[in-house]
Amino acid sequence: MKIAIIGHLKHPVAKPFAGGLESFTYDYVEALVDRGHHVTLFASADSDTRLPLHPIIDAATVPESIRRLGSEEHQWIEAVEDEAYESLMDGLSAADFDVIHNHSLSPIPLRFAAIQSCPVITTLHVPPLVRMKRELARRDAKSCGVFVNVSHANAASWALHLKHQHVIHNGVKDRFWNRCASTKVDRAIWFGRILADKGTHLAIEAAHMAGVPIDIVGPISDSAYFDNQILPRLNPDDQYHGHRDHDELCQLISRSTVSLATPCWDEPFGLVVAESLACGTPVAGFRRGALPEIVRSSVGRLAAPGDVNQLAKCIAECRDLRGEVCRRYVQEQFGFSRMVNAYEDLYRQIGSPRPTFHNAAMPGAKAA
Repeated sequence: MKIAIIGHLKHPVAKPFAGGLESFTYDYVEALVDRGHHVTLFASADSDTRLPLHPIIDAATVPESIRRLGSEEHQWIEAVEDEAYESLMDGLSAADFDVIHNHSLSPIPLRFAAIQSCPVITTLHVPPLVRMKRELARRDAKSCGVFVNVSHANAASWALHLKHQHVIHNGVKDRFWNRCASTKVDRAIWFGRILADKGTHLAIEAAHMAGVPIDIVGPISDSAYFDNQILPRLNPDDQYHGHRDHDELCQLISRSTVSLATPCWDEPFGLVVAESLACGTPVAGFRRGALPEIVRSSVGRLAAPGDVNQLAKCIAECRDLRGEVCRRYVQEQFGFSRMVNAYEDLYRQIGSPRPTFHNAAMPGAKAA
């Protein structure tokens, strides 16, 4: 099939990834290409050019806004992204794709879905965003395309705005994450973007209560939070490793006794949980969002949201869980191939592929 993938524009789709959505988009495009599909990724020009990339803006909006304006300017970001997506969707209406798969966080692709000559699928990676809710309220949701949610919990949060949603859980590339350290050390790990919503400070407190040092890995999204809430909590045996690539991150996760997931919001999926389990590391986290869909008693423990004392007990219990059980569970329930199979099935359900391929009308669209 000839597939257009619309990426979100806030960060480049490139390693080291700013977050789970960039990682997902990168791996998903690679998987589709490997399966013989003709794929074009529409994203920022600073994304990885080894992907079948067609840039629609020169640079990702969040880092560019910081360079230009000194801080994140949401109005500027929205204006730049809206213009880029409007131009893209107008061009796609005359292009020769079998399906358009939208992974952006923008309402613009929904607005233009009805004028496309092929089906438009939007995967909802986040809880309801204000601008997307407004767009759905303005029109019949059916005119906005087909919707996929990454978890049943996140689908429930969208239910007031969308009557019909498919649920396809995210997947983890278990072959990659299975390249693990051969021995464990009695340390906890927390990884992801460092900001208050992710609860990094609560992970540190729980680890200390459980009597284990902690490794922190990830980009600093809120420097004031890091300086005021993270650094003062770190003990001499703890370590902040900075933003590491996937090979280094895999080694750090797999050597750890337990991985901590401490969302202070309803996490739509929680890719860090699946990645940890694929590394053979049990997960202790908070029972909110999609985490109860992912974490079973054989691979982790969940505490009440925000309850650090309970989380410390979960950390202690996770020490007795077996890494091989964690890896096998992810392979069976959250393998990447399972996820790609499900999306391919959906592509076939909503529109049949053309018998021959032609060059897309969009300039720069390329066959893999």
